[in-house]
Amino acid sequence: MSVPSPASPIKSKVMTPDEAVAVIEDGATVAVGGAHSHNNPMALVYALVRKGVRDLTVIPTPSAGLAVDVLVAAGCVSRLHVSYVGLEFLGFAPNFRRAGERKEIEIIEADEAWIVFGLRGGAARLPFVALPPLYEGTDLPKVNPLIRSTTDPYTGGTVTTIPALRADACLVHGQVADQRGNVQIFGQRRFEDLMAKASDHVIVSVDEILDPSAPSPDPRHVSIPGAIVEAVAHAPYGAHPTSSPGHYDYDREALVAYRDLAAREQTGSWLDSHVRQVDGQLGYLEKVGLRRLLDLKQSMW
Repeated sequence: MSVPSPASPIKSKVMTPDEAVAVIEDGATVAVGGAHSHNNPMALVYALVRKGVRDLTVIPTPSAGLAVDVLVAAGCVSRLHVSYVGLEFLGFAPNFRRAGERKEIEIIEADEAWIVFGLRGGAARLPFVALPPLYEGTDLPKVNPLIRSTTDPYTGGTVTTIPALRADACLVHGQVADQRGNVQIFGQRRFEDLMAKASDHVIVSVDEILDPSAPSPDPRHVSIPGAIVEAVAHAPYGAHPTSSPGHYDYDREALVAYRDLAAREQTGSWLDSHVRQVDGQLGYLEKVGLRRLLDLKQSMW
């Protein structure tokens, strides 16, 4: 009688943020998750800055925040789909606004429908998406010639068309993942699961990795399934200084300091001291300080 062979060990997808972003090269199209001051994939963004990538096309969520402004400040971005980029209660994102005004980056004027339905088209591998005539009476088609109109072949009416959006990679922050890459995102989600389906490489940072002997997350509570996740970056406080719901609050003091430096065109010095000249995510956390990080965790309660 043959003896069944033991099950093969699970291949872990867990790695450092710097290892996770190694697949992203100059000229790539990158989708970036997070909403306002919450769940920004900052550890992955800092890793991209350390890698020194250039000429990125960035597709953020419609409520893009600090992650996009940092990429612009670091000179990583050449083209940006824009619905909104800001620091929420601290106003518009200074580096993004300045780069746009100086025409240092190409801006594709967009709204939420452009990004959301464009990503849906990309996830479905469609060439374009047809919508009701949303933009009649607006100037958006004048500043974005990729928004077009055509005739509905079924009703004869007019429909608006927008191109599908796909990314080479997406950067998303979640709270918990297992070794297989099944990711749970708590709090407000802004289409991160849709971004993942519309991207060739799905890269996720999480604050907590489940022990290999622990049960896998309930599939009903998995935000992005491991089947489409390529890399899971273990990054405690990986969304700092934005919040990670259920784990720590946003760091208002750090966000204000960043805003003030950015307004004075001094973000470069902050990037050098906190990102480029530190030893990965742990070096960044040492720079921030243990007491401040623990205070952010306590303020959740």
